[in-house]
Amino acid sequence: MVGRYDGDLSSGPGRTVVHVWRGAEMWGSYVIWSAEPKSDERGRVTVDISGASLESYLYHREVREDLEFQRTDQLDIARGLVAHMELKRPIGFRLGGEDFSAVLRDRRYRSSEAATYGERLEELSNVLDGPEWMIRTYPESGRRVREFTVAQRLGQDVTDHIWAQPGDVLSWSYPADAGDVATSWRARGDTPNDDLSEDSEPSLSRRWEDPRYREAGWPLLERTVDYQGVTDRDTLDDYARWWTRRSSGAVRFPQVTVRLGESTSFTPDNLGDRARLTLVNDWFPLVAGRPTFSKSWRVIGIEVTPVSRSSGQEQANLIFEEPTGGSVEEYESERGRTNGTEVA
Repeated sequence: MVGRYDGDLSSGPGRTVVHVWRGAEMWGSYVIWSAEPKSDERGRVTVDISGASLESYLYHREVREDLEFQRTDQLDIARGLVAHMELKRPIGFRLGGEDFSAVLRDRRYRSSEAATYGERLEELSNVLDGPEWMIRTYPESGRRVREFTVAQRLGQDVTDHIWAQPGDVLSWSYPADAGDVATSWRARGDTPNDDLSEDSEPSLSRRWEDPRYREAGWPLLERTVDYQGVTDRDTLDDYARWWTRRSSGAVRFPQVTVRLGESTSFTPDNLGDRARLTLVNDWFPLVAGRPTFSKSWRVIGIEVTPVSRSSGQEQANLIFEEPTGGSVEEYESERGRTNGTEVA
């Protein structure tokens, strides 16, 4: 896994995958990206190892041929990207997920842009009604399957995942961060003019704002996000509107650390599922005998800590997706406005 010497190419970071099992279930596969053998003053040797899930591999493969998709279902674009990556030195990804989303998109990816497949998939997801994707690993007929799964929306809305404090919730945090957000968004692409002898400006989306923040007294905070290779204004508008919905005002990422029972209903393959979280503490007290915090949120991240000498119990840090409180479009529709989030 580590490799003892520089010339040892048989193992080591960048070529080693670790499969994690919990009993008879596979809980994920991870690429080892770094390792550091070291010794302390008593001569005790330890090795610090870090890695990331298989999705990280897609960020280390570049799109080195021009690709174009016209009026193609976005799920097929996602699968097409992974299938193209597999053409050269494949690592055995199976393509799965929903058959179609009924959302057709145009995309052009150029080799000269040196973007990775992971970046292109992330861009495809970061638009309104964009798809969600992950890589699932599971055993099948004595071998390990790596399945690229893409869907309009991962997970299930009706689940039995329940955590509560007091109970299995060990700790919680509810951070809010406005340091890297805005209340007015634009997306900037490349210049549509291929003639380098002429002066030209890059393509820009319109400016988009969520009017709820303006009406609540928020100051004007502006950001422009770059998208390499994009010249179509409608596509840039899709990106700007996604940022307007997801990152206007203070962004919150509620997190809890829970105790994992021996027969827990939640595994890493359940990312996207809804879970019920109920907290009763000094910050969220009971009122009239009822909890003031009881939410059903999607779980979008999990980090498992195995049993150790210090804790003596298996734990999982869960990251939830806090709803934005209704879409901008719903807000505008209720007030009879038309295209009110576009700012002239």
